Amino acid sequence: MIPLGAVRSLLYLLPPLVIVMIQNIGNTDSRWTLVTFAIFAAVSLAIILPYQMLNWAFYTYRYESGYLHIKSGVVFKKERSIKQERVQTVNIRTGILQRLLGLASLHVETAGGGMESELSLTAVTIEEARKIKETLESSAHKLEKEKETAETGEEKVANEAASGSEAETFEEVYRISSPELFLAGATSGRFLLLFSLIAAVFSQVMPFIPETFWENMIEQVTSTAAATVVLVLIVLLLFSWFISALAFMIQNANFTVRRQKESLQVSWGLIEQKQLTLKLHRLQALGIHEGVLRQLTGRCALIAEVAGGGSREQNYVTVLFPLLRSTEVANFLVRILPEYQLPRTIVPLPLRARRRYIFRALLTTLPVIIPLQWAPYGWIAFILVIPAYFWGLSRYNAGGTVIEDLQLTLRFRFINRYKILVRRNYIQALEVSSNPLQRWWNLRTVQASVLSSPAGKSFKVTDLDIKEARNLWKWYSRS
Repeated sequence: MIPLGAVRSLLYLLPPLVIVMIQNIGNTDSRWTLVTFAIFAAVSLAIILPYQMLNWAFYTYRYESGYLHIKSGVVFKKERSIKQERVQTVNIRTGILQRLLGLASLHVETAGGGMESELSLTAVTIEEARKIKETLESSAHKLEKEKETAETGEEKVANEAASGSEAETFEEVYRISSPELFLAGATSGRFLLLFSLIAAVFSQVMPFIPETFWENMIEQVTSTAAATVVLVLIVLLLFSWFISALAFMIQNANFTVRRQKESLQVSWGLIEQKQLTLKLHRLQALGIHEGVLRQLTGRCALIAEVAGGGSREQNYVTVLFPLLRSTEVANFLVRILPEYQLPRTIVPLPLRARRRYIFRALLTTLPVIIPLQWAPYGWIAFILVIPAYFWGLSRYNAGGTVIEDLQLTLRFRFINRYKILVRRNYIQALEVSSNPLQRWWNLRTVQASVLSSPAGKSFKVTDLDIKEARNLWKWYSRS
C-alpha cells in the first residue's frame, strides 16, 4: 500500500513535467529546468513516503455485530461506524501493478456516502478483498431475509428458501465481443476531446519542425499551404479517432454482465479490472441511449439510473452495457432484466406539435444569422435554417410515450435519442405542465423524476396530446 500510494501521488507530477519539456524544447536553459523539477520530485517523494507509512499505520477496520468500524487519519483522526443496512455495493478493482503483487483495491459504497467511498482499501490481498466482499454481501442478504421473515412470516420464507435454492445459483451471462467493443469506442464521440488535446500539443511542437519538412510536404502531397493544413487536420483527426477507440477497448475489455437472483454483477477492464455488484432495488430506471453515429449502425448503449451511493459511483455504475444491437435489446432484457420490457409501439406526438418543434429549432439559428447580416456575404448564414429544420423534425419524430402494465416508457431526443424505461413504483414524481400556447393547442409537457445518484434525475417529453397526458396522470395516481 505504501509504495502504491507514493507512485500514485508522483503520477500527478507527470503532466507538469510534460508541459515543461514541450515548452523548453530548443531552450538552452531547459537542462536546468529539468534538474530543478527532478529535485522537486525527490523532495516530494521524501515527504510522501513517510506520510503514506503513517496513513497505512492509522487506517484500521473491523466488522462485528452488523457494524463496520473504520478508523483513519494522520493529523485529523476520524472514526466511523456504518450499519450493515447502509452498505449498497462492494466493488473490487485490480490494476496491472496490483495484480503482479497479488493485491486489489476494495471500495464500499453506502447510501448517502457523498463524494468518497465509506471504506477504501487500496492495497489488500485479492483473497482478503473477496472475503470482505462475501462477508458484507452475505450479511446484507441475511438482513433482507430477516426483514422479509418479520413481514411475511417464517413459513413463507422457509418455503421460498427451499424452492428457490436453485435460483440462488442460477445466473445469466451477457458479454460483448471485441469487434463490437471497438465499434463502441469508434462511435462514442470521445475522439473529439482527444483530438483537441493532440491538436494543442501539436501546435506547441509545430514551430520546432524545420521549414524544409513543410516545403517538401507541399511539393509532394499538395500544391498549397491551405491544403496541407487540411491534410494535417484530417490525419490528426483519424489518429485521435483510432487511439480513442483503442483506449475504449482497453478500458472496457471483457465487459460482462451476470444476472443473479437479486443483483447484477458487472466486470470490465484490461489494465485495471473492475467488479461491481448492483442490487436490483437500486435500479431506478433503464435508459436506451442511441447516439447519432450508433443510430447509423443500428446500435445503442444501455444506461442504468442508480439510487444511493456517492457521486463518484456515477462514473462507472450507469453503463450497464456499452454497445448492443437495437434488435438484441429485447433478448437482453428477457435474459438479464425481465422486470423491464421493450415496448412494441410508442404513442407518437400529435401532428399539431410538429410546427412547434420546428419553430423552436429555427429560433436557435437567429443568434448566429442576425449578427452576420452586417458582415460581407452574411446572407450565406441562412443556410443554417436547413439543418435546423431537420433537427426540429427529428426531435418531433422521436418524441412519444407508452404505458404497459406497471412500466412507463418515455422517448425523446436532443441530439442523441433516448428511451427511458421506468416502473411506476420507482417514479418519485410525475409532473404535467403547460404554458399558454400549449393550452391553446391542447398540448402538455410530462416530466417523470426518479431517485438517481447523486441527486434526483428527471426525464420529460414536450408537447404530448392532452388526452395522453391525462392517461399518464391517471395511471400514476391510481393506487
